[in-house]
Amino acid sequence: MKKEIEMGSLISILIGAILLTSYMLFHNLGSGYLISTDEAYHATNAYEMYKQSNWVINTYKYAADYFNSKPPLCLDLMVASFKVFGEGAFAARFPSALGGLLTLAAIILYLIKRDNLYSAVIFPFVFAACTPFFTFHMYRAAEMDSFFNLFFVIAMFSLYETEKNAKCMYLYGISLGLAFMCKGPHAALIFIIGLLYIPKIKDAFKSPVRVIVSALLAALLPVAWMVKRSMFDGMEFINTLMFGETVDRVSESDNSFLEPVTDFVTSNVMVVFLVAAVSIVVAVLVIKHHTGKKYTSVIRDFFSENYLFIIWTVIPVLFFAAMGSYLKWYIYTSLLALCILVARMCGFIAARCTGRKIIIPGVLLGIVIAAALFFIIPCIRNDINLAGTGGHPVDQFVADMQDFAAQYGKEYSGRNVYLISEFRDYSKQGHWEPEYVAPAEMYCDFLPVDGTVENFLHDEGSLIIVDKDLWDQYSADLAGHVILSDNSYLIFSSDMY
Repeated sequence: MKKEIEMGSLISILIGAILLTSYMLFHNLGSGYLISTDEAYHATNAYEMYKQSNWVINTYKYAADYFNSKPPLCLDLMVASFKVFGEGAFAARFPSALGGLLTLAAIILYLIKRDNLYSAVIFPFVFAACTPFFTFHMYRAAEMDSFFNLFFVIAMFSLYETEKNAKCMYLYGISLGLAFMCKGPHAALIFIIGLLYIPKIKDAFKSPVRVIVSALLAALLPVAWMVKRSMFDGMEFINTLMFGETVDRVSESDNSFLEPVTDFVTSNVMVVFLVAAVSIVVAVLVIKHHTGKKYTSVIRDFFSENYLFIIWTVIPVLFFAAMGSYLKWYIYTSLLALCILVARMCGFIAARCTGRKIIIPGVLLGIVIAAALFFIIPCIRNDINLAGTGGHPVDQFVADMQDFAAQYGKEYSGRNVYLISEFRDYSKQGHWEPEYVAPAEMYCDFLPVDGTVENFLHDEGSLIIVDKDLWDQYSADLAGHVILSDNSYLIFSSDMY
């Protein structure tokens, strides 16, 4: 009876944790403007691909895009989302949120199969405590990282299972290829970790045919895409993907070795990990006091059993530290691995406490969940619930584009449109920075054109959008032109009254 109550309680907590995380993934998902790093760019790529029924070649402002030099799988998912939900920020971000939910489900199911309900219950709390996943460049953004990390997780689980079932090497190869189709050379991390795990799965390499087939499965989709893409612009895009962006980023980087290491060790998940580790040590000491049993060998076995998850946690951090090229979301896969390690640690010790001191696993889980909620609650309150309410200039621009579309529909679709605004994040972009391009194209189907008021005056049939705060500077030049919209931004037609 006690066992049934315990299982029922764990299942109830697990369902609550899944619902909580789902709320964090999807609530207010379409609110707020699409930011330049880099979701506004990707959303524009996807919208133009959607409009042109193109699944292979990414464009930006309807020219081949060599800035976003990534394979198109995640853009294709956004295209499919536009077809289902219509054009907008929600549709652009939905694939990432879906990828987060699939990742959550895959890991929970795997932990139930491989470990126990304790691990499965802890994981969603630790996952949700990694709040950068829900605030920047991951599960609530029009980015590549969500599905890249999903395929990374599947590849790692496949490696882990290969020790017992050599056929799982095939799934590893497929996942590696799919991860490449999301973020290109970043998938090399999966290959590097695979090499380091060979001592554990050496028996799987006794069949050369299996190794060759796995390699072919990894290469199949990337090679097919490269062939198709090269029919458009030869090797220009492929060279940019494989060498240009990577070489430029490394050569121009001024990151220190310690930057990714510091970000990792000061992360929310590391705090939760330390709380869990201290709690486990205390639990082990309590068990030893009451039973006299030593757990030294069992703990050693735990580290041996989790060798893959440990190197998965460490290698990406060290790789980008050594490369000297680093952006904050590059270590997200290490944080995800650490989430799994925390869950497995807690499940490992909790399962060995049952039947002796049932209160110990309850206290352990309670402490870890409380530590996770310490980060989760402010994220929900301050980031997710308030998404899109910050009054940013681009939020106002997005609202104006939506209002314009509601009033005129596609009447001005395909028109050249100029922009006068003071907002600048990237000076090289001119007035039409990506934050402006994405909503202008998605909601109104405008053609953003860089230029001045003078260019607008000589471009018959065009429109110009002017930040109302700048009206006094341009009133003399624009007097007499038809005002189509008067909100935070003024939208003028080239037609005269």
